[in-house]
Amino acid sequence: MRLPGTWGAWGLLLLTGLAVAEAPADFAFGVPLEASGPQALLQVELPPAVYEGVVRADLADLRVFNGAGEPVPHAFQPRPVALREKQPLLPLPFFALRGDAGSGVEGLEVRIERQTGRAVVTMHGGEPRRQREAMLLGYLVDAAALQQPLQALVLELPRGADNVVSRVRVDASDDLARWQMLVADAPVLRLVAAGQELEQLRVEFLPRRAKYFRLSWPATAQAVELAGLAGEPGEAVVEAPRQWKQVAGSAVSDKAGEYAFDLGGQFPVDRLRLLLPQSNTVASVEVLSRARSNDPWQRVALSSVYRLGAADQEVVNPDLVTATVTHRYWLLRVDQRGGGLGAGVPVLAAGWVPQGLVFTARGAAPFQLAYGSSSAGPAAYPIATLVPGYRAGDEDKAGALPIGRASSGSPHRLASESATRAAIDWQRWTLWGSLLLGVALLAWMALRLARQVSRSKLEQPGRGPGKNGD
Repeated sequence: MRLPGTWGAWGLLLLTGLAVAEAPADFAFGVPLEASGPQALLQVELPPAVYEGVVRADLADLRVFNGAGEPVPHAFQPRPVALREKQPLLPLPFFALRGDAGSGVEGLEVRIERQTGRAVVTMHGGEPRRQREAMLLGYLVDAAALQQPLQALVLELPRGADNVVSRVRVDASDDLARWQMLVADAPVLRLVAAGQELEQLRVEFLPRRAKYFRLSWPATAQAVELAGLAGEPGEAVVEAPRQWKQVAGSAVSDKAGEYAFDLGGQFPVDRLRLLLPQSNTVASVEVLSRARSNDPWQRVALSSVYRLGAADQEVVNPDLVTATVTHRYWLLRVDQRGGGLGAGVPVLAAGWVPQGLVFTARGAAPFQLAYGSSSAGPAAYPIATLVPGYRAGDEDKAGALPIGRASSGSPHRLASESATRAAIDWQRWTLWGSLLLGVALLAWMALRLARQVSRSKLEQPGRGPGKNGD
């Protein structure tokens, strides 16, 4: 009966170690959060101080606490490295194409002459016809002044055109002689009845850059009178805003052309800028990094860097694009051919897209971020679990449930630096102790069983002391 009690005590000790609740005092640092509204879900952008104080690069030692010191659910948003930006509509000049319905727009010879900043369209359609006999066959759209591709034409109908149902075709050309079809049969309509309006005036196609577009319709379809027309540019892809931190390098002793940098934190770096100490410098460099000061170096990038020209008109190399690296320590190795970087030391600027965090406003304010704990493990939910109806690319809303904004304040200390030091892993030592105790117990039981077997053999008849068993 003693064995179950012993194993039960060890199990109780293990479960006790697992059931300790977290509190703000378990973390080294805190950042106050101020909500901008009464929303149930709030999002905040992590400030640089968080990356400087966390113990784990995956931010697993981060929590959100309410005013009562209770942890609240949180999740991390995906970090976008590029954003899609919708461009405004661009009004475009257009010209009516009139001619014989039998030959259609393909039978028209169109020429544009640009004189004194104006476009003059000349059309030839075979035999001359009286103006009253010419039919509206389509429109020629002049997009030669645009530098970006278009992905749609947006039509504007005249006032009072409330019963329009037609189908249109869109072609593109750069010389008015050879045309490529973009859309064969797109609906165009506006119906108004009993105060209700149904409208489809946007003709979409794959993004295309062309000098001219042609809008037409079949001879049997209703002609579309236009009062205006605009082009819709394709979405522009722009880089997400990044935060930057600059650190001066220090020359590595006894290693010419090597410079060490300490970012002072575990930032998710994906852009690098090297600020060279002297003008008119060109060099081939290797960039390396490591998480800890005693780890081996890992190559991040090979590149050429330069700083050329006068002080007021210098040309420098573009930012170095890298995979996301959360290492704290960085090293620059410079090819010494050509004198390296000359006198002085370079400056490293590291850029990153800040991590977004969403949390529930459960309990009383004020809320705060707590981070910097060697004993804290992962506690974040998947973003789709925390935010009902979450869709990537639509982080500000989740269906009918809006996400409010929260701003971060100045960081402050919650506990001593001991919170960030590696603590004794009582769970692991308890497990190892249990295993060692089990092995010792088995060894003792085996030894005791062996002695009992040996004693029983000696006590068998004919095998006592002083007797021959033959």
